[in-house]
Amino acid sequence: MRRHYSLTALRAFEAVARLKSISAAAQELHVTRPAVSKQVTLLEADIGRSLLLRVGNAIELTPAGGELFAGLRQGLEIIYSTTEAVSRRAPDERHIRVLVCRDFASSWLASQIGTFLVANPGISVEITAERNGVLRQDEDFDFRIFYANEGALASKTFQESVLCRWIDMLVCTPDFAASHLESEKPLCEAPYLADANYDMFEEWCSLTGIDAGGARQHITVFNETTLCLSVAASGGGLTIGDSFLALPPIQSGSFVVPYRVGLVSAQCYLLFKHKNRPPTVAHRKFETWLRGAVKDYQSSLLQVLADKGIRIIERAGPPAHENAPLAGRAGERHAFTGKIGRDGIGKP
Repeated sequence: MRRHYSLTALRAFEAVARLKSISAAAQELHVTRPAVSKQVTLLEADIGRSLLLRVGNAIELTPAGGELFAGLRQGLEIIYSTTEAVSRRAPDERHIRVLVCRDFASSWLASQIGTFLVANPGISVEITAERNGVLRQDEDFDFRIFYANEGALASKTFQESVLCRWIDMLVCTPDFAASHLESEKPLCEAPYLADANYDMFEEWCSLTGIDAGGARQHITVFNETTLCLSVAASGGGLTIGDSFLALPPIQSGSFVVPYRVGLVSAQCYLLFKHKNRPPTVAHRKFETWLRGAVKDYQSSLLQVLADKGIRIIERAGPPAHENAPLAGRAGERHAFTGKIGRDGIGKP
């Protein structure tokens, strides 16, 4: 049977051990000095070990006291931080804080969140955009959304689950395609815009069967995919755009997909929640809406790409997640090694 020790005695000992003074501990706990001494003595009797050494006016810890103090300090820190978090949320359980990587926040979530707010009056959402992978573990967010390989951002604090995968496609403006991709020049000579955090051009060409003709010769590097797409939209180059960022300009005709093939991503957008925090009603509603909205978006995406004649290649043996596979047969390959004529660029 588990023994129960006085929490008052444990708190008194922790204060003395931390402050190295019975008088200071008494002042912090708003009790008398004899009361603190009595609690420590009772604790030593219950444990059966000496915890403190009094050397002159100084207080030292015995080996047993040091071990107990280390455990108490860790336990009390968890209690205090949890209490603070609950206290901050207690007045408003209908407020949701979400930390999202910048690309996903600006390209998709910002355009979709209005439907959730309209459908759930009274629930407020605070969205903070951050560089990918910066989880801000010391801050209190209800959800975090970042992209990575599964398990790459694993943590003892957060529960990780796959939200979705995306489709990578080479994109550019129609004018850029006509100027740089219809001639006999190889693809590798076209100005290319690369995201330093997600530059998978060679892998993309290899898995889709597209012959680039050699190593890229003109590369401009950015630190976010949205920056690559912004420059590409001005006719400044060719880039890989994922389906969450590039689909709207593809639909509008601002972008074309000169090689009509897309590759399902190896990485995925991951949703993180606190492992030991019971969800509120608002949290459940938000997660249900988010997963449903992503699933609907993926379905509409497949139809748009099919209408434009863009073939989708699944990676061999994709993970079996509900929202992960997008289309095609696992391991399917389509070779695109020739140029696409003027009338075929970006058109179904």
